[in-house]
Parts: sequence; C-alpha cells; structure tokens
Amino acid sequence: MNIDWRSWHLFMAVAECGSLSQAAEQLGSSQPTLSRQLLTLESQLGNKLFDRSTQGLRLTEFGKSLLEESRNMAASASRLQRIAQGQDVSLSGSIRLSVNEIIAQYYLPSILPEFMNRYPDLQVQIVVTNQATNLDKRDADIAIRMFRPHQQDLVMRHILDLDLGVYASSGYLAQFGTPNSPQDLIDHRILGYDRDKQLEEGAELLGWPIKNDDLLFRTDNMPLMVEIAANDGGIVFTHSAVARKRNLAQVDCGIEIPSLPVYLTCHRDVQHNQKIRVLMDYLAERLPSSTL
Repeated sequence: MNIDWRSWHLFMAVAECGSLSQAAEQLGSSQPTLSRQLLTLESQLGNKLFDRSTQGLRLTEFGKSLLEESRNMAASASRLQRIAQGQDVSLSGSIRLSVNEIIAQYYLPSILPEFMNRYPDLQVQIVVTNQATNLDKRDADIAIRMFRPHQQDLVMRHILDLDLGVYASSGYLAQFGTPNSPQDLIDHRILGYDRDKQLEEGAELLGWPIKNDDLLFRTDNMPLMVEIAANDGGIVFTHSAVARKRNLAQVDCGIEIPSLPVYLTCHRDVQHNQKIRVLMDYLAERLPSSTL
C-alpha cells in the first residue's frame, strides 16, 4: 500500500475542520473532489476514517488512531521545508511578512518601496491580520508582533517601543469639549473594539473599567477607528506616531498607557536565510524612522 502525503494532508484537514465544506475551502479544493479523494483513501486503507451524519463528519476509532501520526508527518514536512528554505542564499523568489492592520496602513507604505527597489527580483507578500500567524507552518516567513514571543523555536529582535495615547481631532474637541479626567472621558464618544477585548483588558489594568458594550462606536478594524477620529468622529486610543500622521491632538485626561513593544520574529530554522535576513535588517533599520 503506497499512499502519498497529500492524502494524509487532506485527511488531517477534514479531521480538524469537522466538515468537507470547511476542509475544501482551507485546501482550495471543491467539496465533491475532496469527498472522492477521501473515499479513495478509505478504500486504500480498507477501513472507514469517518462516520458521516447530517451533523458533519466524526472520526472513527480507526481514524483517531491515525490522526496523531498524520500531525507528526505534517510537522516534519513543515520543518523540512523550513530547513531547505533556510539554506537558500538567493535574493530572488518570494518572502512573506505578517503584520497587523495598523502597521500595514500607517508604517509600511513609506518604507517598503525602497526595499523593493533595492531587491527588484524579490516578490514581497504581505499578510495583514491582527492574529498571530503560525511561523511553524510557514504561514509567514517574518512577523512583526506587538508582544514578546515565548516559543522556543522562534528567533526575535526587539526593535522599538511605540508610544500610545488618547487622541481626537481638533474639530471634535471644539464641538464636544476636551475631557480632563477618565470620568470625563466616559461621557465622550469613545471609538473602540467590537469583539476584540484588548481595550477592556487594558483599561482594567489601569483601574478604569470600561466594556465594549458601553461604546457608541465599535469595530475591530483599527485603521477605521483612526480615520473616524480624523474625521471628527470621536476619541481613539492609538499610536502617537499614527496620531501625528493623521493630525490628531493628544487628550490629556490623566490616563497614561504603557508603550507597545515591537518585535521582529522568524523561525529559528530560517534565521540564516539571506532573503529573511535582509528584510529583517531593513525593517529593524527603517521601522523606527517611520514613526517620526
């Protein structure tokens, strides 16, 4: 019995998703194609991997016995790719950078064009997400993170700390007044998050309990908050550098927000890859200047 790795890969995807439709979307396939491939794999194995019902797919005991080894195979395959990538000494091909929305919108546009001019044969791919990308699975080669990574297999470089503050446009403050205390601030239109809990958690640490449900404007898109504030829409908690770029005025209402550390991160298996090194060095050099 000779079963190639792709069959185990689709088995693992279906097992983790719990449905053919979700697994097909993850794999970039169609549900009928994935269903046929799964039936072929079960035929080769001579046993069912899943019990099928209207509620979805559930692993059989036989399927459960194979899942852990499939995950081990996936981890080994990813590590082989990382090691091979780590030996690449060329400055062509592609490199993938993961950043959050604020970094993508307000910091990268002023510095990436020069990098692309320096390395015209490199294809730069930017993943914009507020979630931590999985560097083990090569969802990205490099990540810019606003927290200290703790995984032992990651290499990190602290490059700067970003000042944070409370900001609003001069137009908003002229119309609604300037709050002078945290209690005054509560009476204003605070622009905050919807499902994301970071404002709630940060306020609680400062002894200033506020809930997302209390806010009159909520979104998990951070650049939208900033742009609403820049258009006289309310008060926003944001980066001081971003506030300067959008001509927002600092609101001194007695709230001091700790600065935000910025780390460049990559997997240790690829830290000597020349493409990764040149981009990390470039970002370490240029990101601090983009905050001025």
